Amino acid sequence: MRRRNWTIVCSLMIAVFIADGCKSIFYKDVNEGIIEFDITYPDNEAGNIMAALLPDEMTLKFKDDKTVGTFSAGMGVFKATMISDPKTKTVHQLFKVLKEKYVHEFDSLQINTLFTELNESKIKFVDETKEIAGYTCKKAIVTFKDNIKEEFSVYYTDDIDIKNSNWFTPFHEIDGVLLEYQVRKYNYEMRLVAKEVKRVEIDDAAFDIPNGYLDVGASEMERILEQYKNI
Repeated sequence: MRRRNWTIVCSLMIAVFIADGCKSIFYKDVNEGIIEFDITYPDNEAGNIMAALLPDEMTLKFKDDKTVGTFSAGMGVFKATMISDPKTKTVHQLFKVLKEKYVHEFDSLQINTLFTELNESKIKFVDETKEIAGYTCKKAIVTFKDNIKEEFSVYYTDDIDIKNSNWFTPFHEIDGVLLEYQVRKYNYEMRLVAKEVKRVEIDDAAFDIPNGYLDVGASEMERILEQYKNI
Protein backbone atom coordinates (compact mmCIF):
# COMPACT_ATOMS: atom_id res chain seq x y z
CA MET A 1 0.00 0.00 0.00
CA ARG A 2 2.81 2.34 0.91
CA ARG A 3 4.55 1.55 -2.37
CA ARG A 4 1.38 2.39 -4.30
CA ASN A 5 1.00 5.70 -2.48
CA TRP A 6 4.64 6.52 -3.16
CA THR A 7 4.12 5.73 -6.85
CA ILE A 8 1.14 8.09 -6.98
CA VAL A 9 3.13 10.86 -5.26
CA CYS A 10 6.02 10.42 -7.71
CA SER A 11 3.65 10.49 -10.66
CA LEU A 12 2.09 13.73 -9.41
CA MET A 13 5.53 15.29 -8.92
CA ILE A 14 6.53 14.38 -12.46
CA ALA A 15 3.26 15.80 -13.80
CA VAL A 16 3.84 19.07 -11.94
CA PHE A 17 7.42 19.23 -13.21
CA ILE A 18 6.31 18.71 -16.81
CA ALA A 19 3.54 21.29 -16.46
CA ASP A 20 5.99 23.77 -14.99
CA GLY A 21 8.39 23.09 -17.85
CA CYS A 22 5.63 23.79 -20.36
CA LYS A 23 4.98 27.15 -18.72
CA SER A 24 8.55 28.19 -19.51
CA ILE A 25 7.80 27.57 -23.18
CA PHE A 26 4.25 28.84 -23.60
CA TYR A 27 2.66 31.78 -21.79
CA LYS A 28 -0.87 32.49 -22.96
CA ASP A 29 -1.87 36.17 -22.99
CA VAL A 30 1.46 37.31 -21.56
CA ASN A 31 1.55 41.12 -21.66
CA GLU A 32 5.03 41.80 -20.29
CA GLY A 33 8.32 40.14 -21.11
CA ILE A 34 10.93 39.47 -23.76
CA ILE A 35 10.85 37.75 -27.14
CA GLU A 36 14.20 36.51 -28.43
CA PHE A 37 14.64 36.19 -32.19
CA ASP A 38 17.22 34.47 -34.38
CA ILE A 39 18.21 36.48 -37.48
CA THR A 40 19.20 34.95 -40.80
CA TYR A 41 19.91 36.48 -44.20
CA PRO A 42 18.11 34.66 -47.05
CA ASP A 43 19.94 36.53 -49.79
CA ASN A 44 23.36 36.53 -48.19
CA GLU A 45 25.89 34.66 -50.29
CA ALA A 46 27.43 31.60 -48.66
CA GLY A 47 30.88 32.33 -47.40
CA ASN A 48 30.39 36.08 -47.33
CA ILE A 49 33.29 37.36 -45.24
CA MET A 50 31.03 39.98 -43.63
CA ALA A 51 28.47 37.43 -42.42
CA ALA A 52 30.22 37.06 -39.06
CA LEU A 53 29.83 40.80 -38.46
CA LEU A 54 26.06 40.83 -39.02
CA PRO A 55 23.65 40.56 -36.07
CA ASP A 56 22.29 37.07 -35.50
CA GLU A 57 19.87 37.85 -32.66
CA MET A 58 17.32 40.47 -31.68
CA THR A 59 15.59 40.98 -28.34
CA LEU A 60 12.14 42.55 -28.16
CA LYS A 61 11.00 43.80 -24.76
CA PHE A 62 7.31 44.61 -24.31
CA LYS A 63 5.09 46.12 -21.64
CA ASP A 64 1.85 48.15 -21.70
CA ASP A 65 1.78 47.63 -25.50
CA LYS A 66 5.13 49.45 -25.87
CA THR A 67 8.02 47.62 -27.51
CA VAL A 68 11.76 48.08 -27.75
CA GLY A 69 13.74 45.95 -30.20
CA THR A 70 17.53 45.84 -30.06
CA PHE A 71 20.32 44.13 -31.96
CA SER A 72 24.05 44.68 -32.25
CA ALA A 73 26.50 44.05 -35.07
CA GLY A 74 30.19 44.17 -35.77
CA MET A 75 30.99 42.30 -32.55
CA GLY A 76 29.27 44.98 -30.49
CA VAL A 77 30.64 47.97 -32.40
CA PHE A 78 27.20 48.84 -33.78
CA LYS A 79 23.93 48.83 -31.86
CA ALA A 80 20.50 49.64 -33.30
CA THR A 81 17.33 50.08 -31.24
CA MET A 82 13.74 50.92 -32.10
CA ILE A 83 11.29 52.04 -29.40
CA SER A 84 7.59 52.23 -30.28
CA ASP A 85 4.61 53.61 -28.39
CA PRO A 86 1.20 53.04 -30.02
CA LYS A 87 -0.49 55.48 -27.64
CA THR A 88 1.63 58.47 -28.67
CA LYS A 89 2.10 57.12 -32.23
CA THR A 90 5.85 57.70 -32.06
CA VAL A 91 8.87 55.58 -32.88
CA HIS A 92 12.39 56.39 -31.73
CA GLN A 93 15.24 55.02 -33.81
CA LEU A 94 18.56 54.82 -31.95
CA PHE A 95 21.92 54.05 -33.47
CA LYS A 96 25.20 53.64 -31.61
CA VAL A 97 28.63 53.14 -33.16
CA LEU A 98 31.60 53.10 -30.80
CA LYS A 99 31.10 56.21 -28.63
CA GLU A 100 28.84 58.04 -31.07
CA LYS A 101 25.10 57.87 -30.23
CA TYR A 102 22.21 59.21 -32.30
CA VAL A 103 18.43 59.21 -31.98
CA HIS A 104 15.57 60.36 -34.18
CA GLU A 105 11.86 60.50 -33.35
CA PHE A 106 9.44 59.49 -36.10
CA ASP A 107 5.96 60.93 -35.64
CA SER A 108 2.79 59.53 -37.20
CA LEU A 109 3.45 61.43 -40.45
CA GLN A 110 6.95 59.96 -40.87
CA ILE A 111 6.26 56.35 -39.90
CA ASN A 112 5.84 55.16 -43.50
CA THR A 113 9.45 56.09 -44.24
CA LEU A 114 10.78 53.44 -41.84
CA PHE A 115 10.17 50.50 -44.16
CA THR A 116 10.09 52.01 -47.63
CA GLU A 117 11.32 48.72 -49.14
CA LEU A 118 7.96 47.07 -48.34
CA ASN A 119 5.59 49.95 -49.12
CA GLU A 120 4.17 48.18 -52.19
CA SER A 121 3.26 45.01 -50.28
CA LYS A 122 -0.11 43.35 -49.65
CA ILE A 123 -1.10 40.81 -47.00
CA LYS A 124 -2.88 37.61 -47.97
CA PHE A 125 -4.25 35.57 -45.04
CA VAL A 126 -4.25 31.78 -45.43
CA ASP A 127 -5.63 28.89 -43.39
CA GLU A 128 -2.34 27.38 -42.24
CA THR A 129 -0.53 27.25 -38.89
CA LYS A 130 2.98 26.59 -37.62
CA GLU A 131 4.40 26.18 -34.12
CA ILE A 132 7.07 28.73 -33.21
CA ALA A 133 8.60 29.07 -29.72
CA GLY A 134 5.74 27.00 -28.31
CA TYR A 135 3.00 29.11 -29.91
CA THR A 136 0.60 28.02 -32.64
CA CYS A 137 0.99 30.76 -35.23
CA LYS A 138 -1.26 31.69 -38.13
CA LYS A 139 0.24 32.22 -41.58
CA ALA A 140 0.01 35.18 -43.95
CA ILE A 141 1.71 35.70 -47.30
CA VAL A 142 3.26 39.05 -48.24
CA THR A 143 2.97 39.82 -51.96
CA PHE A 144 4.19 42.78 -53.99
CA LYS A 145 2.76 45.00 -56.69
CA ASP A 146 3.91 44.04 -60.19
CA ASN A 147 5.98 41.25 -58.60
CA ILE A 148 8.78 43.73 -57.88
CA LYS A 149 9.90 41.43 -55.06
CA GLU A 150 9.50 37.73 -54.35
CA GLU A 151 6.64 36.95 -51.95
CA PHE A 152 7.36 35.52 -48.50
CA SER A 153 5.45 34.12 -45.54
CA VAL A 154 5.02 35.55 -42.04
CA TYR A 155 3.58 33.91 -38.92
CA TYR A 156 1.79 35.56 -36.00
CA THR A 157 0.08 34.58 -32.75
CA ASP A 158 -2.96 35.86 -30.87
CA ASP A 159 -1.65 34.42 -27.58
CA ILE A 160 0.74 37.27 -26.73
CA ASP A 161 -1.03 40.36 -25.43
CA ILE A 162 0.57 43.28 -27.25
CA LYS A 163 -2.23 45.38 -28.71
CA ASN A 164 -1.66 46.88 -32.16
CA SER A 165 1.89 45.54 -32.17
CA ASN A 166 2.39 46.08 -35.92
CA TRP A 167 0.99 49.60 -36.16
CA PHE A 168 4.19 51.20 -37.48
CA THR A 169 5.25 48.36 -39.79
CA PRO A 170 4.22 47.21 -43.29
CA PHE A 171 2.34 44.39 -41.50
CA HIS A 172 -0.15 46.71 -39.78
CA GLU A 173 -3.08 44.71 -41.23
CA ILE A 174 -2.07 41.74 -39.08
CA ASP A 175 -3.79 41.73 -35.69
CA GLY A 176 -1.32 39.56 -33.83
CA VAL A 177 2.29 39.43 -32.68
CA LEU A 178 4.74 38.40 -35.40
CA LEU A 179 6.99 35.50 -34.44
CA GLU A 180 8.44 34.98 -37.91
CA TYR A 181 8.79 37.69 -40.53
CA GLN A 182 11.11 39.33 -43.03
CA VAL A 183 12.27 42.92 -43.53
CA ARG A 184 14.97 44.76 -45.41
CA LYS A 185 16.98 47.11 -43.22
CA TYR A 186 20.48 48.52 -43.38
CA ASN A 187 21.01 47.11 -46.88
CA TYR A 188 20.28 43.50 -45.87
CA GLU A 189 17.30 41.18 -46.21
CA MET A 190 16.70 39.92 -42.68
CA ARG A 191 14.47 37.04 -41.56
CA LEU A 192 13.58 36.92 -37.87
CA VAL A 193 12.23 33.82 -36.14
CA ALA A 194 11.32 33.77 -32.45
CA LYS A 195 13.14 31.14 -30.41
CA GLU A 196 11.84 31.94 -26.92
CA VAL A 197 9.24 34.05 -25.12
CA LYS A 198 10.07 34.97 -21.53
CA ARG A 199 7.55 36.26 -18.99
CA VAL A 200 9.62 38.69 -16.94
CA GLU A 201 9.10 42.12 -15.40
CA ILE A 202 10.32 44.96 -17.59
CA ASP A 203 11.50 48.23 -16.05
CA ASP A 204 9.67 51.27 -17.43
CA ALA A 205 13.09 52.82 -18.07
CA ALA A 206 13.62 50.30 -20.89
CA PHE A 207 11.39 52.51 -23.06
CA ASP A 208 13.21 55.76 -22.26
CA ILE A 209 15.95 57.29 -24.40
CA PRO A 210 19.29 56.61 -22.62
CA ASN A 211 21.51 59.53 -21.72
CA GLY A 212 24.14 60.67 -24.18
CA TYR A 213 22.16 60.28 -27.41
CA LEU A 214 22.27 63.22 -29.84
CA ASP A 215 18.86 64.10 -31.28
CA VAL A 216 19.18 64.41 -35.06
CA GLY A 217 16.78 65.02 -37.95
CA ALA A 218 15.54 62.35 -40.33
CA SER A 219 17.93 63.32 -43.16
CA GLU A 220 20.90 63.40 -40.79
CA MET A 221 20.05 59.97 -39.37
CA GLU A 222 19.77 58.59 -42.90
CA ARG A 223 23.15 60.10 -43.77
CA ILE A 224 24.71 58.52 -40.69
CA LEU A 225 23.24 55.10 -41.43
CA GLU A 226 24.25 55.36 -45.08
CA GLN A 227 27.90 55.36 -44.04
CA TYR A 228 27.55 51.92 -42.49
CA LYS A 229 25.18 50.19 -44.93
CA ASN A 230 27.99 48.45 -46.74
CA ILE A 231 29.97 47.20 -43.77
